[in-house]
Amino acid sequence: MVDRVRRFFAARGVLEVDTPVLQPGANLDHGVMPMQVGGRFLPTSPEHALKRLVAALHCDVWTLAPAFRAGERGTRHRPEFRMLEWYRIGWDDAAIAAETVEVLRCITDLPGEVQRLSWHDAWAAAGIDPDAVGPADGFSREERLDLLLTERIEPMLGRGRWTVLCDYPASGAAQARIRRDAQGRAVAARFEVYRDGIELANGYHELTDAGELRARHEAELAAHPGCVLDQRFHAAMAEGLPDCAGVAVGFDRAVMLGLGRSDIGEVIAFPDG
Repeated sequence: MVDRVRRFFAARGVLEVDTPVLQPGANLDHGVMPMQVGGRFLPTSPEHALKRLVAALHCDVWTLAPAFRAGERGTRHRPEFRMLEWYRIGWDDAAIAAETVEVLRCITDLPGEVQRLSWHDAWAAAGIDPDAVGPADGFSREERLDLLLTERIEPMLGRGRWTVLCDYPASGAAQARIRRDAQGRAVAARFEVYRDGIELANGYHELTDAGELRARHEAELAAHPGCVLDQRFHAAMAEGLPDCAGVAVGFDRAVMLGLGRSDIGEVIAFPDG
C-alpha cells in the first residue's frame, strides 16, 4: 500500500520529502492535543514542516510521516500513527478532494461513486438544526456540535461510496480560507472524506494570510495549556505561502479499511509502542 502511494505521486511529479519529528512549537488545532518532549513538540501532523517547504521550494510535496496526539486511543485512534499528507500549488479544496478520493481508492481498492455533501446539508439529513445547539451540561457549543457530528452524522457518511463533506462553518476553518456558499453563509474552504462511517482525510484550500493565521493560532493557545507558537512556521508563512491546497490522510485508517479490519491496532506493527 505504501508502494502504491509512492508510485501514484511519482507519476504525477509530486516530490517526496522527509519532515522532522521534533518541532519548536505546537500544531494548534481545535480538539487536538500535542505531546511535548524536552521542551519541543511532537507533530500532530507534518503540516507545519510541509508548508515551510512549499513556501521555500514553491513545488508540490508529499510525505508519509509519524504523527502524535495525546489522549487518543480506541478502535480508530492511537497516540502514535502515520499521516499521509500532500500539497498542490494552484489547486483549491475541490481539486485536491477529488485527488484524495483517487489516492484512497489506490490504497484500499474500494470502488464507489463520490458524493459531495455540505456540512449544513448533512445536519439537515440527520434532522438536527445546528443553530439550535447551545452549551449545556458543562460542554461548550463547539464541543456539543463535535459530539453530535460523531454520534449522529458521521456513522451515515460514506456508506458504500466516498462522501466528501465540505463547506464547514467558518468557526471550524482551522488553517483554511473563508468564502461564501450559495446561501451567502461564511464557510470554510475545508473538506473531510468518509467511507463506511470512517473519517479518512481532512483538507483545505490553504489560508495564505499570515496575519490571520497567527491570530487564529493565538486564539487557540488558551485551549492548549503549556503549548507555544511554532515561530519558525509563522516566519515562513510571513515570507509567503503560495496559493495551494493541502490534505492529510490517516494512513493506518485507510489500511484498516482496505484490509477489512475493525480495529486500527490490527494494522499497526507495534500498536502499543
